[in-house]
Amino acid sequence: MVYSCSPKENEFTIEPKIQLESVVQHKNILGKDSIIQLTISYSDSDGDIGLSDSDTLPPFNFSSDFYHNLPIKFLVMDSLGSFNELINPTSNQPYGNQHERVPYLTPPGKHKSISGFLIINLAANPLFLDPETVKFEISLMDRALNMSNTVYTEVLNLTH
Repeated sequence: MVYSCSPKENEFTIEPKIQLESVVQHKNILGKDSIIQLTISYSDSDGDIGLSDSDTLPPFNFSSDFYHNLPIKFLVMDSLGSFNELINPTSNQPYGNQHERVPYLTPPGKHKSISGFLIINLAANPLFLDPETVKFEISLMDRALNMSNTVYTEVLNLTH
């Protein structure tokens, strides 16, 4: 994951806001989809975006729902045209390995409002299940546990 931020003096909301800026499908040398790169812009009025390596106590402990502050759901189209979260056939649980942990981005100084971009690279073929038609659901959570709006990618047709 690549990230950038810039302090802003204008006012945003206390909940983070995100917007999908781009989706790029990268192919391997065989012409098969390998990586899906998402670029997401974000803004937050109090700048409490990101977690440090030491943020491991509840509610940010590893087994908590709050450990990953950038939940990304890998949604796969079923035979009826509905999108459902990818299920790991071994555990019969949702495939949660697309989730990310954004590092601490709070700017120093008096003004904490920030905005910037997150670039996330995701595997196009997790669990080697060869999903053909997919989309992603993305949110961002700040340290006060405020959840951003949810954004979705367009439908992606993958080649495996």
